[in-house]
Amino acid sequence: MLKIVKDSVLKVSRSLGYDIVPLREMRERDFALHLRELLIRLEIDCVLDVGANVGQYHDFLRDRVLYDGKIVSFEPVARHVELLRARAREDADWHVEGYALGAHDEQKAINVMVSDQFSSFLEPDHRQVKEYEALNVASAQEAVAVRSLDVVLPALQERLGFRRPYLKLDTQGYDLEVLRGAGQSLQAVRALQTEASVLGIYKGMPGYMDTLRRLDELGFDITGMYAVSRDTALRLVEFDCVMINRRAVAS
Repeated sequence: MLKIVKDSVLKVSRSLGYDIVPLREMRERDFALHLRELLIRLEIDCVLDVGANVGQYHDFLRDRVLYDGKIVSFEPVARHVELLRARAREDADWHVEGYALGAHDEQKAINVMVSDQFSSFLEPDHRQVKEYEALNVASAQEAVAVRSLDVVLPALQERLGFRRPYLKLDTQGYDLEVLRGAGQSLQAVRALQTEASVLGIYKGMPGYMDTLRRLDELGFDITGMYAVSRDTALRLVEFDCVMINRRAVAS
């Protein structure tokens, strides 16, 4: 009965040009609509999903953004790579690379946290945000491969046939290191997003002002900013910042 009422209300509201969206989905909806328009306008033919975890961003792209092009997910933690590859068997345009991206090629220890979405090359720092003390703590360390985007991107483009990538960065404090290894690659990146930190939750992680300043120097302008998390005082902890390459605007 409840479903019938819900469907009827939605049908009437949409016939009048309105949509009814749960409050919890509002931020994600705004983000998805903006990203959909950006990907279409820039004719993006591949999304580079750096810091894939277990594929949440893939699902966001497919289910909310309605993007149906190629996705390359980069994830170093072994159990996540195994899960991603199993999931990718159901999506022919989803490709999984089992390594991290950074400033240069190396082997490096990653901290696998109790809540594995917090896993990072950096150590946790709870001085500013106390809420994550039980979650953002290392339960293990794992030796993983790190590659630079400048090294791997040409081979990926040759193998998969894309030319206009969008770069999504969510590396728990390591985004600037990825950019340091992408000096040549960024010329091809038409737009990107980075998870910028307002209140640091890792030792030595760059703040949002440093991140945005560096991306401005690299030729990117902001198109949207979307809150990711807040503390109990409603202070912003992190936000996703979407940016467009000035070369793409000029063209």
